[in-house]
Amino acid sequence: MQVLSDKEVIIRIKNGEIDYFAHIVKRYTKRIYNYVFKKISNREDVEDIVQNSFVQLYKAVGRLDQDKQVLPYLYEIVRNEMKMFWRARKASIPLDEEIASEEKEEYPETDLIEKQLVRLPKEQRKALKLVSEGYSYKEIAKYLSRPINTVRTIIRRARLRLSKLKTHEKT
Repeated sequence: MQVLSDKEVIIRIKNGEIDYFAHIVKRYTKRIYNYVFKKISNREDVEDIVQNSFVQLYKAVGRLDQDKQVLPYLYEIVRNEMKMFWRARKASIPLDEEIASEEKEEYPETDLIEKQLVRLPKEQRKALKLVSEGYSYKEIAKYLSRPINTVRTIIRRARLRLSKLKTHEKT
């Protein structure tokens, strides 16, 4: 394999010579792997992130500025891949089935849950009630006249607060 600059490789790839992408992969794989491994120590996850990063780079090669180095752009892709990795593994707090149920006789804990719900701010309480009734986040956002991401935050905070209240009640 001949030594080509990033610019030459990108030009050739843009001209349809896709085999030249191997130059980029060989040149930067070890460096990217080590960078990711410092942040995430599971080798399988690191390999997945590195592979996904190169796939994303390949998809974006048509938009690359051939006069600029590839490495800074590749690092940006890697950082985004790691963000998605951490988001996918972020712990979520499920909405308890008891909250969604309105049948007090079937669930004696419902009284305790209702007491905890009363302690939530009105908007959080309303959002949880709408979720338990089966409304989508989009519908809840429209009903509350709030952006959908704000609704997601409201519901997440409500669930976290309920979780803390539930823990305090048990102790």
